[in-house]
Amino acid sequence: MKVKFNIDESLQEEKAEFWLKKMTDKISRITKELNSKQDFLWCFKNGDAFPVNFSKIALIQVEEEKTKIYTADNIYLYKARLYQVKNLLPHEFIAVSRGAIINYHQLDHLQILNNGNIDAILTNKIRVQVSRRRIKDLKERLGL
Repeated sequence: MKVKFNIDESLQEEKAEFWLKKMTDKISRITKELNSKQDFLWCFKNGDAFPVNFSKIALIQVEEEKTKIYTADNIYLYKARLYQVKNLLPHEFIAVSRGAIINYHQLDHLQILNNGNIDAILTNKIRVQVSRRRIKDLKERLGL
């Protein structure tokens, strides 16, 4: 696919136009991200609400029926189900199990265990087990 950018600082409004043979999942995701005006989630900690930028989020995980948001130095609560937050996330997030979504830009390395399982080790040292069903998706996204 050819990509061309025309930069014109005098434009009143930015726009993107695509000429495609067919709509793909990748183009759908890109379109969703381009149309999204939100680049953060409202999360809660000690009763207070904080905007947490997507780039700061390393892990979103369900624990004890609560959706938790992990950053490098904080753990927040998100008041929605995992499938609902998944619809808000940009492309750099990938589900690694039924109850966990990682930001692959926050991935330090993958550890292959003796039993054939894979653990994702994040930059904040959190270890997340990748379910066997999700290994293929993760490898494709990482280009492995």
